[in-house]
Amino acid sequence: MGIRVLCCAVVFCCAALTGLELRRRLFVRLRSLQYFREYFRFVRSNISHYGMSLEDIAKEHKPGEQLPGFTAILRENIQQQPFASAFADALRVMQTSLGLTEEDRAALCAVVNRIGGADTDGALEVLQAADEQLSERIAGAKEQCETEGKLRVVLALSGGAVAALLLL
Repeated sequence: MGIRVLCCAVVFCCAALTGLELRRRLFVRLRSLQYFREYFRFVRSNISHYGMSLEDIAKEHKPGEQLPGFTAILRENIQQQPFASAFADALRVMQTSLGLTEEDRAALCAVVNRIGGADTDGALEVLQAADEQLSERIAGAKEQCETEGKLRVVLALSGGAVAALLLL
């Protein structure tokens, strides 16, 4: 009987951890979207004030605490390819750890491609539109964190409890 109770506890704990991990992934996506909004604001500021190119901005950007892996991959890729390709490759490599959906990745890459094909004024307009679009995505991600995050945890706990009861 003691082994059964132990197995039930392990199953329940695994289900609880699974629910927490699923909720954490939603928060990772939210933080990633917030990072990219700030990154594009940084780009817009450097283009408008200093007239810097995207490659120079990427080299100057300090990763800080958020997404140092992305920044490192981007800097490395810029050595061999244009900024738009380097950005897309860095996103592709980091997509899972950033928690981004395929739509998020496509939207971010589209912004970078439009920036690269525009003059300074056009790039600033694209970045302003991207800021608004990312703000909407962030609002949606926050709402998803609040609603789906709780739901994922409750469902995982419920599933773990049912599985534990079935084992008894």
